[in-house]
Amino acid sequence: MNILYYCNEYPPFKTGGIGSVTKIVGEELARRGHNVYVVGYYPHSDDLPQYSEINRVHIYRLNLGLRRGFIRKNIFQILHRLSLSNYIIQRELYYTEKFIQELIIEKDIDILELTDFYTFNYAHRKLKFKKFDIPTILRIHGSISFINSLSGMRQKGSEINDALHFMRCDYLSAVSNYSLTYVERNFNTNHFIGKNVIYNPIEEDFLNQSHESVDNKSILFVGKLTETKGCYSLLKAFNQIAPKYRDWKLIMVGKGNQNEAKSFIDLENRPQVSFLGFCNREQLKQQIDNCSFACLPSYFETLGVAALEIMARNKALIFTNRTAGVEVINDGNDGLLVNPENIEDIVEKISLLIEHTDFRKKISDNAYLKVKNCFLTPVICNKIETFYRSIITKNN
Repeated sequence: MNILYYCNEYPPFKTGGIGSVTKIVGEELARRGHNVYVVGYYPHSDDLPQYSEINRVHIYRLNLGLRRGFIRKNIFQILHRLSLSNYIIQRELYYTEKFIQELIIEKDIDILELTDFYTFNYAHRKLKFKKFDIPTILRIHGSISFINSLSGMRQKGSEINDALHFMRCDYLSAVSNYSLTYVERNFNTNHFIGKNVIYNPIEEDFLNQSHESVDNKSILFVGKLTETKGCYSLLKAFNQIAPKYRDWKLIMVGKGNQNEAKSFIDLENRPQVSFLGFCNREQLKQQIDNCSFACLPSYFETLGVAALEIMARNKALIFTNRTAGVEVINDGNDGLLVNPENIEDIVEKISLLIEHTDFRKKISDNAYLKVKNCFLTPVICNKIETFYRSIITKNN
């Protein structure tokens, strides 16, 4: 198969879970003999090559230069705040989709997959999108409209453009049942020929059946230091945990405002809390392996890759009972679920894992087996291959 993805945060670009997932899937499919191409628009990037081939995946990074450099970037931001940036965004969009269409012809592409998170859709006014002449999949990770709704915001332009972007796609594939349901409730999906759920994969090299050190006594948080990721809820809960368990520590991994996060910790408990900031993949593995268990009481997750990575390292996890949390964790069997707004619930579950090491080991072993059997890259890519082939067969 000749497969083309749109992704504007493909590694080594510094941010973006969509980029990481696209890389994992793309490289696995390329390893299996498929021709894989990735196109993305990078409005501010100066340090990445326009074309590169990494592990047999062909990556094209586009940039017209309309926002490049300090002056142009600031002019664009001023125009955007004044709702006058549509002309620039439309030019970038037209250029990108013209390139995609030319690549489809040149490389005889069989299937195109677009992300629902399409950064052009931050435009304040209606955009014109191209309908491609090959089967087009819309992959649901979490659109701009979705992110805005979580923040209690509404941007009519983004909602309109998300809807128009969705309408030009033929098939819908979501990373979770929760994310699929969100799209079905908020957008017209009657035109899609098919809809399915295929979870995001976890790399095989993340799998590790480690055994914790009984002397470690640390709880791990991984995620952005924000309220929506459950950071503040966990810190509030730890204020109740810390005085009772003075030999236990809380390790916070992730970017964000550390000073604001620290304001939720009582002064006498601060020596038990460490903020490590951003950790790369190898550092993250080490932090997971060194912890006794993890707690991620997030307010929302379209799936929860960080949760799956913790489970893959054979660690017990306390996860959110909201959104896609129930798809990742079978409560009491391979993890524990909590209400992120219920601090007492978080305290109770943390105390349970601190005090009952046998139970902690049981759920950590079950978590490891779940990821190994259900979420590893070969398992997920088998499903993706089958899905793609069924679409191509229908259209031949």
